[in-house]
Amino acid sequence: MEPTFSYSYSMPYVFLFFIFFLLFLWENKVKKSEGSITMIRYLCMLVFFVFFGFRGYVDTDFMVYYPVYETAPTLSDTKGVLNFFSDMNEDFLLKIEPGFKLLVILVKSIFNDFFSLQIVSCLIDVLFLNYFFKKYSPQYVLGFIMFLIFSGLIIEINLLRNSKAMFLFIYSLQFIKDRNPIKYFIYNGIGLLFHSSAIFYFPLYFFLHKKFSPQLVWGAFILGNVLYLGQVKFITPMIVAIGSFFGGVYSLMAEGYSQNSLYSTGYGITMGYLEKFFTFILFYYSYNKIGELIKDEKILNIFFNLFFIFTVTYLFLSEYSILIDRMTTLFVMSYWILYPYIYVVLERVFKLVFTSILFLFGVYKMIYANNIIIRKYENILWSKPTVTRAYYIINKHLDKILYPQKK
Repeated sequence: MEPTFSYSYSMPYVFLFFIFFLLFLWENKVKKSEGSITMIRYLCMLVFFVFFGFRGYVDTDFMVYYPVYETAPTLSDTKGVLNFFSDMNEDFLLKIEPGFKLLVILVKSIFNDFFSLQIVSCLIDVLFLNYFFKKYSPQYVLGFIMFLIFSGLIIEINLLRNSKAMFLFIYSLQFIKDRNPIKYFIYNGIGLLFHSSAIFYFPLYFFLHKKFSPQLVWGAFILGNVLYLGQVKFITPMIVAIGSFFGGVYSLMAEGYSQNSLYSTGYGITMGYLEKFFTFILFYYSYNKIGELIKDEKILNIFFNLFFIFTVTYLFLSEYSILIDRMTTLFVMSYWILYPYIYVVLERVFKLVFTSILFLFGVYKMIYANNIIIRKYENILWSKPTVTRAYYIINKHLDKILYPQKK
């Protein structure tokens, strides 16, 4: 019987990281000779697309998307399409936004196999990432590496709907800079059709381009650390009170989340906390140097403000791990851009230190984030994963993964 936890499950992800790390070194070598990195860009996209697009049943969200795809009609079935959008009988369909339903129907009208949905989804994502890193990152491959290290794996494997809303928001950043509200809200409105979390992007148009005062930035950072380290619970009473006010299912949900240690326990002093603490200091210490490279003050403010929101969200919502996971992911793209700028502004000797730490930290993240059986990697190009086995593994091991302290 396969164990629930094994570092052997992590090896494909470590190998993926190695490939990107070598491409990162190659990119720097090419840039020194002022050569073109076009081939490197294409290789990045290809590796990413093959690894994620052609994966098997990895992690848990296939349990949502597989029945959706199997239930979905094709365009030729007009009645089926209408029922698919209006069906109130299937619980899993109630949670799926109409934009994603439309994507599912379009894909299934061409390809009947469920894996086609993952392939098309990944193709969309990698094209957005290519646009994003070409436009904003001074180090193209390092952008992909930071994506992998900071939330990219879970985004690409488990958040098929969320990722579309996120990438549409990323595309719309240019409209914040240009002060074009119509295009900004159109693109994020489309994102809302893929995932309801896109609603959090709407108010950002009004302030994301503005420079936050140092007093606000450091004051919030200090207060957030006090709340985090002191494990001061101020959100739980608010959520319970709101749930009680609305009553019924809302009250039950509020009490359930508050009393369930899986959702309501803060993280404490962990590697993740230390990384965020020192990253915050490093980024804001380098603010002026990064600003000299970016030059456009609005773009500079946009990414630093996204990072500020990311950090403050992490610190202030620490008592609810589920909120940390879901909310911080919405703003994590700031890491993917600002860390490449940190690398560029470093002196030569510190670049070597950065590269060494990047390698060690990247390997560490790939190992410890993927050493569970539901992350066991399969690729449909050279293996034949089955959904029955995937469900069997989930049912057999999920409790041990969620509650590893229980025997």
